[in-house]
Formats: sequence, C-alpha cells, structure tokens
Amino acid sequence: MTYFAYYSGILASNVLGGIESEGNFSGDLFVGVEFDLETLFGWDDTKFVLSGIDRHGQSIDKGVGGQYSVMQNVGGQTAFLYNVTLEKLFFDESLSVKLGRMSATDDFVGSPYYGYSLNNAVNGQIRAALFDGVMSSYPFAVWGGRVKQQVNDELSVMVGVFNQSPDIFDRDDQGVDFGLEDEDGLSIFTQVNWNPTFAGRPAHFFAGVNQVVNFDIERFNTTATRDEFSRFYAHADYQVFAETAGSDQGLVLFATLGYTPYDDVAIIPIQTTFGAHYKGLFEGRDEDRTLFFATYGQFSDEYAAEEALAGRSRPESEIVLELGHRFQLTPSTYIQPDLQYVINPGGTGDIEDALVLGCQFGASF
Repeated sequence: MTYFAYYSGILASNVLGGIESEGNFSGDLFVGVEFDLETLFGWDDTKFVLSGIDRHGQSIDKGVGGQYSVMQNVGGQTAFLYNVTLEKLFFDESLSVKLGRMSATDDFVGSPYYGYSLNNAVNGQIRAALFDGVMSSYPFAVWGGRVKQQVNDELSVMVGVFNQSPDIFDRDDQGVDFGLEDEDGLSIFTQVNWNPTFAGRPAHFFAGVNQVVNFDIERFNTTATRDEFSRFYAHADYQVFAETAGSDQGLVLFATLGYTPYDDVAIIPIQTTFGAHYKGLFEGRDEDRTLFFATYGQFSDEYAAEEALAGRSRPESEIVLELGHRFQLTPSTYIQPDLQYVINPGGTGDIEDALVLGCQFGASF
C-alpha cells in the first residue's frame, strides 16, 4: 500500500490591461492511496487506486476577460472523490485494462510538458476539447474504462470509453453521484502513441480523436441540438539539444493541435500551442525548468454569430504567451515565478491586452 499527496498553489495578479486589475490565490490538494492487490490477495499485476481532491481559492479570470483561465487549478472549488479505479496488466504487462471512476485526461490528450503551464490552455490537456463540454477532466470523475496495448518498445494504442453527462462539471455532486441517467451518452477516445529516438534524442508523438455519441449538444443560433461530435488532436515533442549524450538536460520543443469541423457546437474549433522546455539551463541548477508557451485559439463563426445576435461584439481569436522558470528547491518542492501576456482577451478587441504576474509553488509528500 502506497500513500501519495500533492499540493499546488498559485498567486496571480492582473497588473496591466484586461477588464480590471485584481489579485487572488487558488490551491489544489490531491491525496490518495494505491493498493498492490498482488501483495494483498495474490492477484497478479493488479492495483486499486482511491484518491480525493480539495480545490480552494478563486481566480482572476473575470478581471482578465479571456477565454483561457490564467490560473489552471481553478474549477470546481470544493472537495471531490476522484479515482476509484482497478487496473490489471496482461500478457507480460503489454496490455493494461483500467476500469472505474476516472477522467479521460488521466490517460488521453495530455503530455508531462503541459503541467508546467499556469494557464489552462494546455495544462492537463488541450483546453479547447473541454470548451465543448464533451470530455471528462480532473477533478470531475465519471464511470469509464481504458485499454492500452503496448505494440512494441516505441508504439502503443489506447481506447477509452467514458460516461458523458450534462452534469459532468457539476461540483455540487463532489464526485459521489454514481448514477447513470437516460440523457447520458458516451465519449470515446482512440489514441496512438509513438515514442521513437532520433539522433540519440527522444521524441514523443500522439494523435487521437474523441467521438461523442448519443448525447445532445446545444448548437449555436438555434434551439436544435447535435447528438454526435468528433474532435481530432495531436502532439509532437523532440529534444533538439542535449547537454550530454543521453541526458534529459537540454531543450525540448513541442507543438499541439486540436481541431473539429463542428463549429456549430464548438466555441474554439481550432487551437494550437507551441512550447519550449529547457531542463538545467543555468549552471548548478540541473533540476530547474525554463518554460515558454504560445497558444492560439480561433473562435467559431457560429459562436461569433450568436454573440453578435445578442448585441455583443464578434470574437475572432485569442493568443496567450507564457514564460516561467521552475526552481526545484528539493526533490519534492518547487517554486515557479511566471509571466503571462493575453493578447485580445475574449477575442473581440474590446478588452485591452492583459499582463498577468504569477507564482506557483508545490510539494509532494
């Protein structure tokens, strides 16, 4: 039996532009226990995970006025039951099957590099996928299952099926409403992962699609709904420079893409992010990370038309630039000063570009 706990907090202030200047704090505590069922009951290669979350504090997003949140650990500010999952490995650990209460972002649409961003444009997942309301995400757990087949050392394939509910982001349930409703549908993920090596340096690629079936999604500019939906997504990263052969210290560049042709239900049908991640940039600070993110989100024409019909300005696009440096104080603690610049918040041109100063700190136990 293994216990784990992680805490992250963010202090942020909108010091220039946006709608109004304000500062605030938000925090996220994630705790849990993992049971090795092989040790406890003799069930080979089987584990059970039980975890919970407490989110607290408030964001400055209303003051910034953008589509993307500048404080990634805001959303569902309460206590939640999260993972209640059983996972078993088969065929010399090449096949993994996981069932229970979880979210799609535990396994899909994510990269470790995303977790260094204070802006939720990519933190956890490619954010545009969540605006559609058709993807479960931390800290909101649903019933689901995931199968992962490791084809060889470089290639794996994953398929996940998750319950899709109109109340998927209802924080009042606190993760303990286990019921299924007639209006629920299915959110189905298929993702291919390829992790090759080029010139002795690692690369990671994944591409996938989320398909939603038997679930009514409200369409813009009409009272009609759509009962099917697909969003495609992709990621690529490569270590373009290593300080020494085989070292993880050096520069990694990465890029993402999220796209759906269904702009009658998707607020942002196209989103892309470019990132740069350097580990050990400064001498004597081998575990520090220096980070840069640039995200572009394009609002859908149908959503813009609905906004115009309501007498508001038509949104077109929003850009978020972020620069940060994570000081790894100990193996389990860090502090990360951070700067974000939001260009065209909300996409309309009515709100001044915003400069956000922030600092994230965290610890694992």
